[in-house]
Amino acid sequence: MARWVFTQQHNEPLKGPEGVPESILRILRDRGVIEPSQIEDFLAPFPQRTHDPFLLNDMASAAEEILRTADAGGRICIYGDYDADGVTSVSLLLCVFRKLTDRVCYFIPSRFKEGYGLTRRAIKAIADEGAALIVTVDCGSSAIAEVEYARSLGVRMIVTDHHNPCPDTMPNCLFINPKRHDSTYPFPHLSGCGVAFKLAQALERLLDQREDHRFTKADLNKLLDLVAISTVADVVPLLDENRTLVKYGLEMINRRERAGLDALLTALNFKEKVVEAEHIAYLLAPNINALGRMQSADIGAEMLCG
Repeated sequence: MARWVFTQQHNEPLKGPEGVPESILRILRDRGVIEPSQIEDFLAPFPQRTHDPFLLNDMASAAEEILRTADAGGRICIYGDYDADGVTSVSLLLCVFRKLTDRVCYFIPSRFKEGYGLTRRAIKAIADEGAALIVTVDCGSSAIAEVEYARSLGVRMIVTDHHNPCPDTMPNCLFINPKRHDSTYPFPHLSGCGVAFKLAQALERLLDQREDHRFTKADLNKLLDLVAISTVADVVPLLDENRTLVKYGLEMINRRERAGLDALLTALNFKEKVVEAEHIAYLLAPNINALGRMQSADIGAEMLCG
């Protein structure tokens, strides 16, 4: 029988909701889940905690900019990363932007050519293809020089990321990151795809206010499988909003409605089995990550968008 060993010793009394065993309260306390309301949220079988996307700095302006560019016929390029979080982030925004316009492209750098993050070489190529707007996912928080370079080429920038930023503000672009030093967003531990999902939430709300049904709440909910994959793959804390996103994302995965993901699960001999968080961590995520390590992650982005 497995035996749980507590590495921290506390003398203060434990307080929690009625019926929760002391051993569970000790485990939760060591994970920083202390207040009774936090414990109830953590143990809830049907978590509902999500936060208003417009609490993220620059979110309203970014959503407006995307809709304005799409409606004007401007070309939008999604710029991502080659790991599972980056690939799911690109796929998520591809699914959204293709509902808004047919002038959408994406760029995932090669681990062997460009390396991680925004590069001048990639920005120049994107600009030469006529992009009016670049939206980064899972990267860009410290790319000040690259953002300035894009602006010098006449390309507007929206940076969405979840890594710790170097500057307090990103000059000459809209900068969405729950870890911004001036952020008041209630939960800083979203994955890159989680941040992209918040952008999708904001777009859906703006469109709904305008009675524009190109991208609906039903479309938004279908993206939760990608958010669940990224959240588990990037090993961000499964607390607060992330628990809600992963809970319902796993349900979406097990509906097998995403053809590309279903094909991957079938290839991994997992078609008839129930996918849980551990299967994302040890089965799905390593296979998606392998694409970027072996050749090109582009096929993963297209597969997960289908």
